[in-house]
Amino acid sequence: MGQKTADVSLQNMGEHISQTAATVTFGGTSVGFQLVRILPQNESKCDSIIGLPLSELTGVQPIGLIINILPKKETESLSISSKDLEGVIEKKIGDFINQISGVTHQQTRDKIEIRVSKKAISNGLTFEEIQDDLKDLILEHFPFIENVFIQIITDPSVVGKELKNALQIYNARDERALSLHDENVPVFYGCRICQIGCPSHVCIITPDHPSVCGTINWFEAGAACISNPDGPVFEIKKGELIDSTAGEYTGVNDAVQIESRGETQSVFLYSLIENPHTTGSSFDIIAFYIPELDGIGLVGRETEGDCVNGVSFEEMSIFTGYGQQISGFSGIGETYLFSEKFLQKEGGWDRVVWISEKLKNRLKQKAKDKKLADRISALPTEKDVKNIKELEQFLKNR
Repeated sequence: MGQKTADVSLQNMGEHISQTAATVTFGGTSVGFQLVRILPQNESKCDSIIGLPLSELTGVQPIGLIINILPKKETESLSISSKDLEGVIEKKIGDFINQISGVTHQQTRDKIEIRVSKKAISNGLTFEEIQDDLKDLILEHFPFIENVFIQIITDPSVVGKELKNALQIYNARDERALSLHDENVPVFYGCRICQIGCPSHVCIITPDHPSVCGTINWFEAGAACISNPDGPVFEIKKGELIDSTAGEYTGVNDAVQIESRGETQSVFLYSLIENPHTTGSSFDIIAFYIPELDGIGLVGRETEGDCVNGVSFEEMSIFTGYGQQISGFSGIGETYLFSEKFLQKEGGWDRVVWISEKLKNRLKQKAKDKKLADRISALPTEKDVKNIKELEQFLKNR
């Protein structure tokens, strides 16, 4: 490893790099994904950089981060699938990169955005240093890992090719996650990862309610508990089922009271209006109530401009995130949209009356149930209606 140019510390996690302060932005409005793969014991890889050096890249660029993990041999004795560990490690990549001064990372899976400041570039920061720092942090945090091999890809043609493979892997994880239901499992899980920036937030992870960030499902949460018992993911006893329609459990209420330090008393897993699930710092979709029409809107982070309620995603995220429990607003993971219990207390998809255009197109492609795909296709977007009045007229005409 060459001379270090960037400080690596938890204190850097609050750093903000504006678009104007960044020399280069990876992902965001371009293509950006990260994928963790667990390697078989007999397989080896090497670090690689496919594309131009960091110092030669400016503006908005595509990126693919592929982190290949070689687990220690003793990990095989754990009663978990090594594949379930992939999503858990993936969720932490952003936190690790945010510890590198001059670099910020947002979101997960195929929606990441990484900014590198002009100061970091002028100081000589390289992809090789980022690889070394990221590798050190992963090995320090996950004791079951033997070695890490990191690929940083910025060549557009290679990024596009690898993204197709990554999407297949994400989809396979999601399908497996939705194969079980809350009533079929003995325990749920909680996640504290977002508490670094949102002290009162705890994510409740169940088969029918994956993490709010959309990156940790019930299987992966169980793997995280077994592989790292002292880590941020922990087991929650379900307790008694109070309300099957709302998804209220005594064990979940006990957990959120403790983890939120009394800020939240109760969470309904399948509700948006009454005691909705709180949201941390990492979420791609907001579900919001439209009282004028007694309906629900869905907006993705990539949406530009105002939603049908006259508020942008960025503005809504201020009072949706950070562990607040505000009726009618909740961040949700994309996988939850395909759950049979998606906001079932309010009527689920039958109650949704508006959706942002890019989110609609993405969900139409992923929906395997024809009825759901048709329902999504019929929803108006920002291209169809501009405000509540126009939405009301659209629904009347339909």
